[in-house]
Amino acid sequence: MHDALVTEQVIARHSCLNPIYCGDIMRIRLSYLFFAIFLIICPLRGVLAAQPDSCSAFVNVTVIPMDRQQVLSEQTVVVRGDRIADLGPAKETKVPSECRIIDGQHRYLIPGLVDSHVHLPLAGRSDQLLVLQMLLANGITTGINMEGSPEILALRNDIRDGKLFAPTLYTTGVFIQQPAFMTADQVRHEVIAEKRAGYDFIKVHGELTKDAYDTLFETARAEHIRVVGHVPSNLGIDAALGRQSLIVHAEEYLYSYFQFHRDLPKDPAEIDRMVREISEKTAKSGTWVSPTLYVFRQIIWQAADVNSLLQRPEMQYMPRHLTTGAAVGASNFAWYPPDNPYVKRWAPEKIPYLRDQFSIMQKLVAGLRDAGVPLLAGTDPFVPCVIPGFSLKNELRELHEAGLTPYEVLQSATSNAARFLGNSQDFGTVTKGKVADLVLLNANPLDNIDNISLQEGVMLRGHWFPEDELQKNLRTALKASKAQATATSTTGGLQKPASIKAPNAKP
Repeated sequence: MHDALVTEQVIARHSCLNPIYCGDIMRIRLSYLFFAIFLIICPLRGVLAAQPDSCSAFVNVTVIPMDRQQVLSEQTVVVRGDRIADLGPAKETKVPSECRIIDGQHRYLIPGLVDSHVHLPLAGRSDQLLVLQMLLANGITTGINMEGSPEILALRNDIRDGKLFAPTLYTTGVFIQQPAFMTADQVRHEVIAEKRAGYDFIKVHGELTKDAYDTLFETARAEHIRVVGHVPSNLGIDAALGRQSLIVHAEEYLYSYFQFHRDLPKDPAEIDRMVREISEKTAKSGTWVSPTLYVFRQIIWQAADVNSLLQRPEMQYMPRHLTTGAAVGASNFAWYPPDNPYVKRWAPEKIPYLRDQFSIMQKLVAGLRDAGVPLLAGTDPFVPCVIPGFSLKNELRELHEAGLTPYEVLQSATSNAARFLGNSQDFGTVTKGKVADLVLLNANPLDNIDNISLQEGVMLRGHWFPEDELQKNLRTALKASKAQATATSTTGGLQKPASIKAPNAKP
């Protein structure tokens, strides 16, 4: 459709002798195109503007509340508006007559999931709404966006103000890193500006001078805003611990600790000692960690066989215009060969080295858990082949493989995330008075973490979306994204991404 429309415009330009008549043709064609987009987007906006059901009740459901390690069988959960109004044994809990009944027999109710490392397109509301639908369709009711823009800030505000009904968003500002931020003054001004703009976190991404990094924390403390992100690889892990609230990627420990001014350790005893020492130091510092193991795992898979990843069923929800890196401001994040950075950089004979790195990351995650470091589940979508929403379930599986119990895995995506966000009073557990962000499953995730994929439906702030409706809304959002991309291309570019420093490709 894209090529046909472009060709049609070229023919029209060259075949019209009367420029006024030619302009009329173009306007008519574009008006039809935008009308088609309107017809696609309108139903989606209706979904996103949905209001909570007045009353719903999950009846005879098994509740995994996540306030402690327990399972509550044969419960009834009553939801009024956007809150859990009552929860108790089904035989003792009265269901108001006006409530919508949701059958919970042989089903399991857990809190809505939190992806603590998402990326939204920097601009383009239709593309952003598609990503939000991908999150919701996978049980994610809250996301922390790790690269901000004015458009994303506006999106977050529209959700908070009730103008859009979509997963709750938190967002950082732009990447603070060299060469965009070389001096302490530049960093100071940026932190102050982002705080005044209303961003939730400051995001450090790449290398900084020691003076600039110190100024970052000094200013952030004065402005009462927390710092999250990568560790400047030129400064080492000790520079971040105790000052940075969250380290995203266990991978960061490779460059700032295990390989900091040295080669990757090979001796198992040395690796175990290093893991134990840095895990204890991280625990004492109070810094949180989001391991994002899956993003590194699939880098190995891309180096081995990228085509198999590109043929996964969920790839149908990633339109090609969102797989170039441009949507997130990156010039080196193309998904498809020959431009895929990992296919270009990592020859098959280098895969064993990547596996050695990954093995250390897995041991580190287990060590952090053993030391009591609070962990979060994050995915880093838009890194090539990491699909928004779907990737969280892959990350939960990776955390389990690294040694976390199913309960600890679920903690990382529910109650831990609420604690980190300072909002445990509102979400993160299935308890009376909390916001009704809930996921209904057809099997117990504590028996097998893969059961998180056996989803019956999702409740977002009191509004129930059965699985068929989630899939329908996802298809509608995909059509709107593709239509808007076609219109943008046809008109020569209606949307321009914010000018934000592109992220560095991982290994």
